[in-house]
Amino acid sequence: MLKNVVALDVEVATNRIYWCDLFYRKIYSAFIDKANDRTEQVVLIDSQLHSPEGLAVDWVHKHLYWTDSGNKTISVATVDGGRRKTLFSHDLSEPRAIAVDPLHGFMYWSDWGDRAKIEKSGLNGVDRQVLVLDNIEWPNGITLDLLSQRLYWVDSKLHQLSSIDFNGGNRKVLIFSVDALSHPFGIAVFEDKVFWTDLENEAIFSANRLNGLEISVLAENLNNPHDIVIFHELKQPKAPDACEQSSQPNGGCEYLCLPAPQISIHSPKYTCACPDSMWLGPDMKRCYRAPPSTSTTTLASTTMRTPGTNLVTTSPVSHPSHEEPSSGTSPSEPSISASSPGVPTPGNSNHSQHYGTMGGKLVSTATAAVIGIIVPVGVIALLGMSGYLIWRNWKRKNTKSMNFDNPVYRKTTEEEDEDEIHIGRAAQIGHVYPARVALSLEDDGLP
Repeated sequence: MLKNVVALDVEVATNRIYWCDLFYRKIYSAFIDKANDRTEQVVLIDSQLHSPEGLAVDWVHKHLYWTDSGNKTISVATVDGGRRKTLFSHDLSEPRAIAVDPLHGFMYWSDWGDRAKIEKSGLNGVDRQVLVLDNIEWPNGITLDLLSQRLYWVDSKLHQLSSIDFNGGNRKVLIFSVDALSHPFGIAVFEDKVFWTDLENEAIFSANRLNGLEISVLAENLNNPHDIVIFHELKQPKAPDACEQSSQPNGGCEYLCLPAPQISIHSPKYTCACPDSMWLGPDMKRCYRAPPSTSTTTLASTTMRTPGTNLVTTSPVSHPSHEEPSSGTSPSEPSISASSPGVPTPGNSNHSQHYGTMGGKLVSTATAAVIGIIVPVGVIALLGMSGYLIWRNWKRKNTKSMNFDNPVYRKTTEEEDEDEIHIGRAAQIGHVYPARVALSLEDDGLP
């Protein structure tokens, strides 16, 4: 039984539909004509999910991509859910909608956090870029027009429907309407039409995707319509799978074979990836439990690029959330800490990482030598200081003094041990007093 479905997508060739359910925190799949039969619904992903709010199917390479606003991650898995990997786990505040372009090896997603934006990267998690950063607030839904190479999105706070090209340029605001875009959520394009859902109007609208005119209502009185997709073979054109065209099965990859972004003619067709708990080996195909040792050291870092700027290293940014409508079926946006970036770990590395052995041995030898010198010296110094403190404390306890403020008397102590008199119950118990006491009488007027 469906509870709180907020994201869905289809695979036209296999006649299957995929969806995320926030209530069950699972990702499902079923044949479209049998989706109502609960026994035909297959659970694909049922672990390590918190708030999966965006879903996209790569119909060429047979992969699923989804966003998780609770875990603040973007992940990928095979369409059967058997193999999965986290692609991004940093610099994500409230990731929501996601769309893929398997023909060119890119994916796009929206983030409606405090610093709202629309980003893109390769389907293998490399070449991350920011496309939209200004004049954007709550980008709930995004969709791609592969023919015109444009990305469309709806902003539920600005009440706008806008578009840009795949490189982030030639931005246009097609529709601004508080009525027709009261709180838009999902969006789709097909031929010369653009379609979107609206939570407050509880309806589905359409308009001309070129000029934003001819706005009309297609369906009304819907119960929280979130996502919308177009089921047509023209929406998913056929293309070769580079991983299957390889002479080796799965491109020779032991785990995942992910398409690489086609930036130039020299770009690789695909790269191999390992699960979050493992590392890619020196051959760039096999996976290992621990980082493998090689003769070179290579640390790969994820980079972000904004339009018109050079590549820069990303840094974590914390984003507070905004409130969605107080609907019982609206997706929740809890605040959960993200993985710490900047430190290469098996979970967030997108590339292979190799560590040199010779350099490591030299550093270890030098470190051991320094420790061998410093530690004994420190121990000796500590023992000496402890002995001095013990001696000083003993001397204080065994030294007694008496002061007389009366000017008539002056008492002096003698230091000769043989003249000391011990007064007490026993020789071992008592106080030491001098044997001789000199008294001096000053002239006080007496004879």
